[in-house]
Amino acid sequence: MNGFPELDDIHAQEYLIPPLSLSDEDLILFQDRILTFYTDHKRHFAWRETSDPYRILLSEVMLQQTQTSRVEPKYEEFLSLWPDFSSLSTVSNEMLLSHWKGLGYNRRALNLKKAARMTECWNWTIPNDAKLIIQMPGVGESTTAALLSFCYNEKSIYLETNIRRVLLTCFYDHQSDIHDRELKALLHRLSLLTDDMKNWYYALMDYGVLLKNLFPNANVRSAHYTKQKKFENSNRQIRGQLIHLLTDTGAKDLDAVYRLLPHFEEERIYACLLQLSAEGFVQECESVYKIRED
Repeated sequence: MNGFPELDDIHAQEYLIPPLSLSDEDLILFQDRILTFYTDHKRHFAWRETSDPYRILLSEVMLQQTQTSRVEPKYEEFLSLWPDFSSLSTVSNEMLLSHWKGLGYNRRALNLKKAARMTECWNWTIPNDAKLIIQMPGVGESTTAALLSFCYNEKSIYLETNIRRVLLTCFYDHQSDIHDRELKALLHRLSLLTDDMKNWYYALMDYGVLLKNLFPNANVRSAHYTKQKKFENSNRQIRGQLIHLLTDTGAKDLDAVYRLLPHFEEERIYACLLQLSAEGFVQECESVYKIRED
């Protein structure tokens, strides 16, 4: 399967781009082939139909290391509950984490709420200013670039997993240890060829999904590649189950927590509780653990 239900693998081969040089001519050819594929087979998501900073940030945060199929229903759920920064800024942590369940990486949810609060001084929006955007909790270089491009059509350099895969496959065939600074320089040159940054980046991402499902992972040839640690029986799994336990069933003493998570060693559970407490997720009061509120 190539990630596009309407496109069988035989016809997908028609869209494959042969290895290219970094010449201006090849960059123009590359852009034309990418946009042709996008015109024929672009994916449709609600967050692609808006330039609203709240909706763009919400989708970008949810999509970090999470499949679109899991994000789509959560995105709509969040918008129905909290349609803007103002409403999200007042939700309790317990309620927020309860609805975040299924997306993983719970820190993203708390950072999203902190970012929502920060926008009050900007009249509950996000300004077209990279220096201000990157100061928001949980917002790094990639998310900043996404906000600038998708909200304001700025020629920012947005390098994410699927885009990196495309550039490595098409321009760095059989090369390894490719640094992101090279790819960003290439993205800058490509940005000069278009006036529609939003759809250009969506086109690159969609082509990256096609490549992901047809070939081995080209991203292993990046100088920044690190293999994701397994989730099963990891501390990340324990932390996630602790968050779910305390949001779904309320405050618990330590013995109750141990009984409800019988598949993990008590020492590991306690260590994870201490971590969650130090990071602001959980608080302990009179030997009872619960989700920390602001």
